[in-house]
Amino acid sequence: MTDDHEPSPAARPNPFPPGASAMLGELPDEVAGLDTRAILTARHVVDEYLARNLRPWRDTRARPGPAPDPRALTDDEAVRASSTGASGEVIAVFGEAGTGKTHLLNTLIHRLRHPAPGAAIPRKIVYLSAQASDFGTLYRTSFIPRFHPDELKSVVLGYYADVVAERLRTDFPQLAEQARALERRDPSVDPRTLARQTGLAARVPRQLQERLWQVTGSKQFGTAFALLADAQLALAVMDWLAGGVPPDARLQEQGVTGELSSDAQMLDCMGALTSLYGRQGLHFALLVDDIERLLGRPDQPATDTPKSFHKLLRTFVESGALLVLGGLPEYVDQIPGEVRSRIRTLISPSPLDGEQIAEYVRRRQGGVLDPFEQSACDAIHRLTGGRPRQVVRLCYRSFQLTEPPAKVDVPAVHEAARRENLGYVASLDDIRSQVSEILTGRGWAAETRHPLRPGGERPDFWIPMPTGQDAAGCAIVVSGRLVLPKDAEPLIGRVETLRRGNPERRVVVVTGFLSEEIRPSLTRACGAPPIVYAADRFHEVLTSRLDELNREILGRRPGPGPAADGDIALMRDSVDRIRRQVTASHDRVLDLQNQVELIRRHTDRQLQAIKSDLAHLPAAAGEEPEDPGRELPEAVVRLFTMALDSLAAIDDVDAYIGRAFDLSRDDAATTGAMLNYRLRRYEIFEAIGVSMVLRRLVTSFERSVASWLADVRSRSGPGSGPAADDRARLDKLCEAFDASYDAVPLSSLSQLDALSDDAVPGLSGSVAQVAIAESLDGLSGRVRHNVLSAAETMDRDPGPPPL
Repeated sequence: MTDDHEPSPAARPNPFPPGASAMLGELPDEVAGLDTRAILTARHVVDEYLARNLRPWRDTRARPGPAPDPRALTDDEAVRASSTGASGEVIAVFGEAGTGKTHLLNTLIHRLRHPAPGAAIPRKIVYLSAQASDFGTLYRTSFIPRFHPDELKSVVLGYYADVVAERLRTDFPQLAEQARALERRDPSVDPRTLARQTGLAARVPRQLQERLWQVTGSKQFGTAFALLADAQLALAVMDWLAGGVPPDARLQEQGVTGELSSDAQMLDCMGALTSLYGRQGLHFALLVDDIERLLGRPDQPATDTPKSFHKLLRTFVESGALLVLGGLPEYVDQIPGEVRSRIRTLISPSPLDGEQIAEYVRRRQGGVLDPFEQSACDAIHRLTGGRPRQVVRLCYRSFQLTEPPAKVDVPAVHEAARRENLGYVASLDDIRSQVSEILTGRGWAAETRHPLRPGGERPDFWIPMPTGQDAAGCAIVVSGRLVLPKDAEPLIGRVETLRRGNPERRVVVVTGFLSEEIRPSLTRACGAPPIVYAADRFHEVLTSRLDELNREILGRRPGPGPAADGDIALMRDSVDRIRRQVTASHDRVLDLQNQVELIRRHTDRQLQAIKSDLAHLPAAAGEEPEDPGRELPEAVVRLFTMALDSLAAIDDVDAYIGRAFDLSRDDAATTGAMLNYRLRRYEIFEAIGVSMVLRRLVTSFERSVASWLADVRSRSGPGSGPAADDRARLDKLCEAFDASYDAVPLSSLSQLDALSDDAVPGLSGSVAQVAIAESLDGLSGRVRHNVLSAAETMDRDPGPPPL
């Protein structure tokens, strides 16, 4: 976990790009072909679901006498009159980080988009990553923005057509053929035109509302969905569905009076939308990753959310829809028993064995295993436990650190593991500083290097639970990478010394690479699972682990009843921590005030200097600097050009916005109204931001590589090529790009489809998004190979002089 000097590998492309990750639903061939047991199960479940012929909803209630006024129906009467035969499916995909859970979800999405021959493609596929902490926020920022009003309107018109068809059969038997055409959705027959021609136009809207009340089980949602058929009210309905605002006065006149404000209400709306699709016989799929963020902990106060969540699962099954819940293993245990019974299929990622790892290597290298040995693949399996993310990273590092003609053998894999940290480089001191900041920010009464035994071992941090004693609590020890069992022997001995005679002392080891061979013995010695450091999740993982140990040590007793000693101790500890958090927050605010004042003063000085410079600006200073990219070889320029072109293909926001101000267009006003609706969505701005970051990342990488090449050319003589230090600098540039690119949430780009009239309804990906992944995945490796080749042959082809 420290910066080590690495040997400089020969100029050859690395076929294992560490940041390689295709867009959601688009699988690289070399990955899609690895059919593990879990992958086969996922495909089978999706194929079975898509093969089901969903029966559209039909009103089968007996109606003696005249039909009742739908406005007079009570909520109890506005219930589902039939179902599709419980033909839906709920799947839980669970696994630890790096085990392939996201790849499994990706496989499910890919199969939904590319089903077996003859199977139906879902009308709507929605993927959500639960970055929010509650269902309400997820609904407002991620779920409802995925629905275009025109798309919902087309579904509602299906119900409209059914109502018209039924009235035609009853009132106009001679129009039976037109009724059949409506039921089979003949595009040449417009139900609204038929309704006007037959005088049914005044009655159908009320009957449509009644139909949708029955379909959704809700007056509010049924009425709102019915009003989507009215072009003048569609945007008002979408604003109300977005949540958090009272309904428009025109909607209130129609009976839509409530405001969507609670998690339970928004879960009910998700269920109503599911029913809207499913009861039209349309396949509907919703995939929610990181579901544990939304379910909360068992010790949190009871709310209506679990009840509504249970109702949502039931709605998916009854409406013929597909719901996929992805998360950590413990989230399954958090789901109440009556809710868990609705989950029909549980899938956990299957680890890769040695043979499958070898097959992955062959696919990445065009069918050959060399320079890898089979024993190296077996060693990678032992060290990683077959976790796909670590397998890919260790293959990358093993290949990178092996210079031809040497083979990637077992010692090479062990050496690569000692240098590996999942792409995050941090020293032990940096990690200790992060731990200290996390403990202070969360209000833990931590002591540094506290002697738990006289003259003996001192952990990096000691957190007494409860405070003021040494018998029980959590020690934190920051360790280097643990590759072989012998590497862990001194640490395990130290941990056993810390806990000797005090079983209520637990030790959390924070380490870099951790061999799966070591994990069980280390967990037993520590009394708590170790944490493998990853910068993007470290705060969350450490906080969660400490909260869990705190509840365990203080004897938290779940369930109702009088408070026990453990409950009181836990409450007192929580109050003390809150007090310390408030104090720490106050100190940080004061520090921020001082920093802001220093920044203000510095900015004022800079502004004065800029004004002075502008007053004496030479005439030639306004010229644009020449692009250092012209120093790069043509092959490298093509790589960067392709990457930037792929980004330009999807990020056409300026052109779309311009249409709203082009008064020469007949649809300028309509485009402006829809633009306003779409830009209200938070995720649109997130997607635009991701696109801008990617463009800046690529251009900065291009300039840095061009500067590197110019510097090497200015210092190297004929035939000498880049020195070892030059190669090391280039490697750091490539690793910096990989680490940054790997952290960018590419799935956010799918939101930019909402700014395109060419987007395919129901699909969150596009060919342009796949092109981005293809051009940026492994970009650093291809650039490195071509730049090194150019630097080594510059005596034969010196190229243009440096700037």
